[in-house]
Amino acid sequence: MSSVLDQLGALLARFDDDSYVALANRGLVRRARKDLEQQKVDIIEQGAAHVVLSFGAQRIRFDQRGPAHAQCDCPASGICQHILAAAMGLQQTLQASATQAGQAEEAAADPLAPLQAALLTMSAAELVRHAGKAGYRWAWQYVQDLESEHALVISGSQHLVLAMQRPRLTLRYMGGGLDALIADAELAQIEKYRVAVVLAFQRAHGRELTPPEPTARQRTRALDLGLDHTLAEPRDASLDESRGRLRASLRKILAESVELGLAHLSQGIHERYTTLAVWAQGAEYHRLARLTRRIADHVELLLERAGGADELRLLDELSIALALVCALDVAAAQGAAPRQLVGRARSRYEASASLELFGLGAQAWRSPAGYVGLTMIFWSPAEQAFMSCTDARPQAQRGFNPIARYKAAGPWAGLGAPAQTTGSRVTLQGAQVNDAGRLSAADSATATVSPLDAATLGQQLKPWESWAEMFTARGHQRASLLAEPDPMKDWVTLRPAQFGEARFDDARQTLIWPLLDGQGHMLAAEIPFDEYNRHAIGRVEQLAPSELVPGTLVIARLHASAQGGVVAEPLSLVRAGARDSCIDALHFDDAPQQGMASGLLERLRRLVPSRNAPMQEAAYLSTAPSALRALRHELQRQAEQGTAPENAERALAELMQHADRLADAGLTAFRAALDRGGGTGERLLRANYLCLQCERLMLGESSGAA
Repeated sequence: MSSVLDQLGALLARFDDDSYVALANRGLVRRARKDLEQQKVDIIEQGAAHVVLSFGAQRIRFDQRGPAHAQCDCPASGICQHILAAAMGLQQTLQASATQAGQAEEAAADPLAPLQAALLTMSAAELVRHAGKAGYRWAWQYVQDLESEHALVISGSQHLVLAMQRPRLTLRYMGGGLDALIADAELAQIEKYRVAVVLAFQRAHGRELTPPEPTARQRTRALDLGLDHTLAEPRDASLDESRGRLRASLRKILAESVELGLAHLSQGIHERYTTLAVWAQGAEYHRLARLTRRIADHVELLLERAGGADELRLLDELSIALALVCALDVAAAQGAAPRQLVGRARSRYEASASLELFGLGAQAWRSPAGYVGLTMIFWSPAEQAFMSCTDARPQAQRGFNPIARYKAAGPWAGLGAPAQTTGSRVTLQGAQVNDAGRLSAADSATATVSPLDAATLGQQLKPWESWAEMFTARGHQRASLLAEPDPMKDWVTLRPAQFGEARFDDARQTLIWPLLDGQGHMLAAEIPFDEYNRHAIGRVEQLAPSELVPGTLVIARLHASAQGGVVAEPLSLVRAGARDSCIDALHFDDAPQQGMASGLLERLRRLVPSRNAPMQEAAYLSTAPSALRALRHELQRQAEQGTAPENAERALAELMQHADRLADAGLTAFRAALDRGGGTGERLLRANYLCLQCERLMLGESSGAA
């Protein structure tokens, strides 16, 4: 066997169907398999550096780089079905020859070891040659910004599968140079992503990465030319100055808002926040701009006495805004601007390969900013994560009804309506996904819908059965309030051991549905009343105990309650052994038909007053010491009524008393926060941020989010 065939045999031995799909697409792979059943692959020419195969009337030329660089004499451009069929046929022939020669066991000893060694030995010079200096600089900075240990997922048995989380991109390595890394999506600048994956792989294995060469501007900065010869950089200098003045202005108004009292804010305060939000956007502080804009909207709701206004929630947003400003101050002093603090101007959607999704239901909604929309929720078995797709419009736009949208065509080609995704397996081709797990609603993607059974869905979802364990895990996962928001991680799958009796709270205009775990701890599932939740409230109120058989799962979104703690907002039920759809979409589906006997029993049950035994409060709620709750209430009281200058000393003394009690309980950071400089308003916001951070660590949630 020639050396080229030896190299091709070692390379093709690592190819599987997923590799061929990443190289072309699933349809071409299927056609190549069918063609291979009817036609034979023959070797017609062997050279020192190439092999020519015949497949039918076509001639396919391979070199040691494998199928990714093969050439076919058919009119098709790129990877055609003839190249795929020839590679598959040659793979079968070479594997059969190796088996006869007794080489299979030797080759199968550790197929990943040489691939790992090849990636680890790639030098910085080789990476620069592949992507260029600018591409290497981008890739190096990208790897430096990676924080999570799961940012690069390394797997594979026959070959290396390297999956990037942001953007969602999977590259497969069967051997060879950098251009042999096969991506599952078409990207305009694939070279820099290949280099980024190699650098991330090397760092994951403890290698020190070579920093990129400094740019001409950075080299000029490093020159000591003296003050008389310093080169001016008007844009950078003006941006830094603008950002500094913005941070100072925000610190001032945040403290003034609390000192004035959240119940006494004026139109002038609202206008100042609106102006600062525009300023922050111009200064490229995108995350701070969004947070300041949200504060301005909340102040406007308070001035209008709107039902959604909440002084306590506004206090939390002010506290997080001050913490973000302080973090940006520290970063600016160090000459850095971390992406997780600065944020992005807008979410970027990246092309993804074929996505397999399980439809879990949909929900219509209205936002405080005046938008209405429909959001579909999916589970991705490959990524073990929730994803969403939203179709939204301004509320003022006529002709868009989010409830009617559930049964209207789209949003993807081949999909009759969002209703078809509920309880179905959806395969998306040409999908666009952003970092947060949101799918683009563009019709450039093509959807294929197939049936889904409850057993398969239940095995993939991995539901929580203990509320305490769920919140402990969320506390580790969402440790910092200043971490980048990831709203899709608020979605969970619950398996209650018992369902309580749902009741409607007239005072709060909210349906409360107790969900009990195996230890008897209660998690409240709540649905606030509005025109879009009316159907779901009616469905939950009508649920009979006989309908909720053991093993019924609840798909819900966790969020903070205005009364403290965390509640779940149910979206749908996964019914074990369901005859029709395995998903019961509470916001859209009708109640299942009851038999005569069960219907009579249900009516009798509703006539008898409920005398349920008192339920035990979840253990995670008792972990917060009473001194922490007392300080939180005092901070809320002072922020709501304001801290006048003549009362500032007394207000600070009262907070110090609570801090002393917390220090006795082992929480010493509160006294240090109050002892630091600044006015009363700034100290109050710092202490409230510490309360929020403690609640996040204890409960895995907080009422504010930046």
